[in-house]
Amino acid sequence: MTDARASQSGISLVETLIALFIIALLSTAGGVMLIQSLRGSRLVEERGTQAREIQTALSMLRDDFAAFVPRASRADGSADQATLFEGHAVRFDGRIVTFVRNGWANPGEHPRGDLQRVEYRFDSGALVRRSWSTPDAAPGSRISDQTLIADLQDISVRYGTLDTWRNDWIVPASSQDQTTPDKIELTFRFGEADEMTARFRIGRRL
Repeated sequence: MTDARASQSGISLVETLIALFIIALLSTAGGVMLIQSLRGSRLVEERGTQAREIQTALSMLRDDFAAFVPRASRADGSADQATLFEGHAVRFDGRIVTFVRNGWANPGEHPRGDLQRVEYRFDSGALVRRSWSTPDAAPGSRISDQTLIADLQDISVRYGTLDTWRNDWIVPASSQDQTTPDKIELTFRFGEADEMTARFRIGRRL
């Protein structure tokens, strides 16, 4: 009787294999969950960084367009005519919109005016803000480029007033009867079926 009970209390090879199989399944499932958790954390972090980037860009766009003034300007060395407002549906060289804004702060020691020439471009998959230290660019004028939104596939732009929309809106400095647009719409495409549209008032501070 004692020998029979001893033989029955042991663990069989089949039971051992089943236990190892279950442990392997649990370990694999735990590894997969850990990898997915890490990927999810990175995705949340990336999305959070992108959201902050977009929020900053929209704020700068809003402030620039609201501070628009119909003041003629032209880039130094450019064959283009001076304009009061120059808007494109993304030109061949990446240029989107160029204008002069006021209210530019002067935190430095050297006094200057509060007007600034501003240009937005679509360059190598990024929305770039270009600015000049003076509205009338001259040799040696400081130019500053700032990438606002990266990893873009495309940008669509249109300009409007009342119920009218145009893909291009250029007002030469010599024009006497052309009006500037009072709104602009930008659509940013980040990927397939992933886009965002924003509208801004031009020349009106909120």
